[in-house]
Amino acid sequence: MRPAPRPTTGRLNLTGYSLRATWRVLRTLPITHFPLILPGVHPLASFFILRRLKGLGFSSCRVVTSENGLVVHAHR
Repeated sequence: MRPAPRPTTGRLNLTGYSLRATWRVLRTLPITHFPLILPGVHPLASFFILRRLKGLGFSSCRVVTSENGLVVHAHR
C-alpha cells in the first residue's frame, strides 16, 4: 500500500526546503543586489541559478548552502 501524497502548499517539508520557494527562484531570480539570501530554497537549484547568472553576464558567481537556504554571490 502506497502512502498518500503530501500537499505542496509552500510550507517547509520534512527536509526543511520549500517547493514553492525553490520554484519561484527558478522562474524569477531577483538580480538587484548581492549577496542574495534565498531562504528555504533547495541546494539543487544552485546549478540553475549559476547557469542563469553566467548567461546574464555575471562573473565570480558562487552559491553557498546554509542551514536556512542558499546565499548567492556574483559580480557584473
